[in-house]
This record gives sequence, C-alpha cells and structure tokens, in this order.
Amino acid sequence: MIIIHDKEKAKYYKYFDDYRSQQTTKAMEKVFMLALMESLHKRITYLKGEEIVKLSDYAKINSKSVHVLLNSARRQNIPAFREWGVWKISAQFVD
Repeated sequence: MIIIHDKEKAKYYKYFDDYRSQQTTKAMEKVFMLALMESLHKRITYLKGEEIVKLSDYAKINSKSVHVLLNSARRQNIPAFREWGVWKISAQFVD
C-alpha cells in the first residue's frame, strides 16, 4: 500500500489527466515510485526495530544540513519517511 500525501494530490490528479489526454505515464510513474520507496523505507525501519527520530533531530545530532536532508528525503535518496506530516528516519542511518 502507498500513500499519496495531501501536498502531492494536486500533481497526482494532474498526472492522471495528462495520461488520459496524452497517454504519457512518466510523471505518474515517478509519483508512484517515490510513494512506494517511502512506504518501503518506513516498513523496513519498523520491522528492523530501529530507533526512529525526526529528520530535523537527526540533522542536529549528525551535524548535517536539515535542508539537504529534506531534499534527499523528498527524492528518496535516503531512507526517510513521513508520519503525520513529519519526516523521520532511523537513528542508526549512516550517510
């Protein structure tokens, strides 16, 4: 199961319209891929029983830029996920 977050729903519906009118799937594939990756990161982290922290706290603890980490999370270049609109990550993650 994947979750399309409220902030992405406008794009999600636009991409459905694009598919209907132009038969293009590339943008829709990206939305699904990012949502699937985020869902997998969340499930794997919980199944491993790892400590989960807010991404902002992880940034402070590891002297990282929160903005860089947020961009990486949105692109799913790091195993971060959202819960109730808050980006989180395993405290054990090593960048």
